[in-house]
Amino acid sequence: MIDQKQWRFDPLDSWFFREARAFDTSGSHELSSLFPPPARTVAGAIRTLIGEAQDVDWERFAQAGEYPDLKQQIGVDHDLGLLKITGPYPLWKGERLERLYPVPLHLLAKAQEYVFLKPGEPVVCDLSMVRLPKLEKSLPGAKPLESTWLNHADLQRVLRSKPPENICRAKDLYTVEPRLGIARNHAQRTAAEGLLYQTRHVRPRAELAIGAIVSGIAPELHPGHGVIRFGGEGRASAVSVADAPLRLAMPEVNSQNLLLMLLTHADFGDDWVLPGFAPDTQGDVKVWRGQLHGVDLILHSAVLGKAAREGGWDLLNRQPRPVVSLIPAGSVYFCTVTGDPKAAIAALHGQHIGNDTALGRGELAVGLW
Repeated sequence: MIDQKQWRFDPLDSWFFREARAFDTSGSHELSSLFPPPARTVAGAIRTLIGEAQDVDWERFAQAGEYPDLKQQIGVDHDLGLLKITGPYPLWKGERLERLYPVPLHLLAKAQEYVFLKPGEPVVCDLSMVRLPKLEKSLPGAKPLESTWLNHADLQRVLRSKPPENICRAKDLYTVEPRLGIARNHAQRTAAEGLLYQTRHVRPRAELAIGAIVSGIAPELHPGHGVIRFGGEGRASAVSVADAPLRLAMPEVNSQNLLLMLLTHADFGDDWVLPGFAPDTQGDVKVWRGQLHGVDLILHSAVLGKAAREGGWDLLNRQPRPVVSLIPAGSVYFCTVTGDPKAAIAALHGQHIGNDTALGRGELAVGLW
């Protein structure tokens, strides 16, 4: 029997999810904390708590042939076994806390005014003749809403090309705390020369938590609650497990023009286009054609954010993980569907695309443009 649960991480201290740069390459600059935490950080916390609930000896676990049944469930190193994660994502306010979603990058704002990007008329550029994103109306000074979040209702509005009623900024969710640290020479009771570092921790508001939907594993492996060392510097967080909430509702269908939005970072390798898509032409205009989850699509244009860089520490091999560049959450792809749009939305909405989907990468929401 397979179960699906929402794991919730509530802070008992500040959080620090280190950016991809190493301390010894940062010079005199501070290292900032990512938010929400990287998917591998959350996966590691989940696997650790499952293992500790099973009284695992982690030194034995790293050896071949040990704990075969548990390894089948939660995997080893990069392999997650049967474990699948959706998220991670912020949970904010309310009795059960509500999932927050990144603002789609085709929405721009100036003060309280909003404007959308959509594919414009064909222009010639270094990609050939293509339809680049263009403002649907003039709004000088409009900018993307970075580090900004929407609740379920407002994301639904934006996916239907309507402005949100409310937005949630990073400063509403947490404050940033600069920290200064040193390494000590315990024998001499002095500070170690040259080992001074600065970090910027996240201090969550009381109403903020991190959520992730966990599925694929046996029901008895979901703990009821626990405490885990979460993120850099091992700051404590309380963990509770409950039934998974309903997923984001599908939009109403009235157009062949589908907007594909990434709710989580996606790994498309070294490319920016949707996986499996190839260049083609529509008249004189360059497009990309491909198929996602059995749906034939034509990709016209995209609005992508700055690459999200993720690294981390490999506990098993005791070395840094290779840093990868990901298509950031909030990025949008303007497509048209050649078949039934209602069937296309049902097949794509809430699915994952790209590499490492078991980590929650490449979660899709479908809208209209």
